[in-house]
Amino acid sequence: MRHLVAESNGVEYELYVALPPSYRQGEKRYPLVVLLDADYSFAIARNQAEHLSERNHLPELILVGVSYPDSSEAGPVAYRGNRTRDYTPTHTPEGGYGPEVQKVSGGGARFRAFLEGQLLAYLDREYRTDGETRALVGHSYGGLFSATTLLEGAGVFDRFLMVSPSLWYDESWVFQREGILAEGRSDLAARIYAAVGDREVNPQRDMVADLRRFEERLRSRGYPNLQIEVQVLDAETHNSVFPRALSNGLRYLFDGR
Repeated sequence: MRHLVAESNGVEYELYVALPPSYRQGEKRYPLVVLLDADYSFAIARNQAEHLSERNHLPELILVGVSYPDSSEAGPVAYRGNRTRDYTPTHTPEGGYGPEVQKVSGGGARFRAFLEGQLLAYLDREYRTDGETRALVGHSYGGLFSATTLLEGAGVFDRFLMVSPSLWYDESWVFQREGILAEGRSDLAARIYAAVGDREVNPQRDMVADLRRFEERLRSRGYPNLQIEVQVLDAETHNSVFPRALSNGLRYLFDGR
């Protein structure tokens, strides 16, 4: 386990790292997968990646989960505050976990600066990443962050796995931003897998419709180097969908089977 203090926001992050079985046997370099919400996502991803790669359903990968020191003991308030500060693109007092937590919202750009600059440079230096193939994985608020990084980022991530992205955030701000950025954009070179559970629909929020709308927006631009796969997974809820979406998504992003 490693620790890094971000130059962009002063926050200390805890890194979970899983290296593939063949890592110690040579000088091969590997694709990199960065996972948000590592407290729950990392163990699932590590076990899935190992299981699938051993059976030739997925290439070997370096996995890195981004978490927070003592996050398991910090309780739900700190957990919600960390996610809200780092994963949301704008500051708004409404929505999310409520007004108290929303006070720290809108730090997504600073967190992105940490990931794209400091973190990736550190990982490329410390581990045999291939330096080119990099995937970003996020669920819920993390999926929102992945979507905004796709649109706003520096292009250092070339693959994105978005599970139940919170595209509703701040009155669907991400759709407004996508429209603005599309005006000056002729291409968006990325491979995207996005999924949502078919039970993520209620009178206040239809996450299935939101994701379909996002897909249609991106496809309508005609970007020559954009690849996208969207699935609505049957019998899945917001809390159950991640493992299945992760398995499907990793295999899509890395040409597995």
